[in-house]
Amino acid sequence: MHRHALFIFITLTVLTSAFLTTNAQDDTDFQIWHETTFTFPVIKETDKNGKKSDKLSLLLLGTLRLGQNRLFPVDARVGIGFDLKLNKYWSFAPTYVYRRGEPTRNAKEFEHRLRFDVSVGHKWKNFSLKDRNRLEYRIRHGRDDSVRYRNKFTFAFPVRYEDKEIFSPFISEEVYYDITAKEFSINEIQTGITRKLSKNVSADIFYLRRDSNSGAIRHINGIGTSLKIRID
Repeated sequence: MHRHALFIFITLTVLTSAFLTTNAQDDTDFQIWHETTFTFPVIKETDKNGKKSDKLSLLLLGTLRLGQNRLFPVDARVGIGFDLKLNKYWSFAPTYVYRRGEPTRNAKEFEHRLRFDVSVGHKWKNFSLKDRNRLEYRIRHGRDDSVRYRNKFTFAFPVRYEDKEIFSPFISEEVYYDITAKEFSINEIQTGITRKLSKNVSADIFYLRRDSNSGAIRHINGIGTSLKIRID
């Protein structure tokens, strides 16, 4: 079943890419996104009910995005950081990310990003809510540095069979506010499903739409995957 789903996903990717290659506008791009996050627990804690959880974790991040309507690597990132669980609802995650991009042909971009995330959320039986607030300082080669605030709100709900969670559809919206330029710069919507593959591995498959008011590429449609791996 998993192989069939993977085959369908790859087929749709190729067909969609081929279609958009012949129908793209100059400021529009079709992209494929992938991100992998490795989580290494550093400090664990046990609550009064005996349930164990990760208090402090080391994060290793890797991102690759293909685009230019030809499956070219337009964005590659590597990063490292920590995730600190403050309590049942709140968490804090500082990270560093190095990015190399080429959104259009021969227009290379290099930057360092310092990110500070404060997230609040909770999972109930029938749905979950999460609100991530990110302050991002961008040190950019050949361009002025910038600071922006990003707010991402996610709603998800589990689909169960015989009281076992099969997967969780979700929808999220992220708004970017450029503090340096004093303007809202990007709006991004994602919708997809989360599937737990094993005890320590989960994956997201999603469709995305991003609209920007600056840059050579103003509109992005695409599909993406996100893999989260916890290493005990």
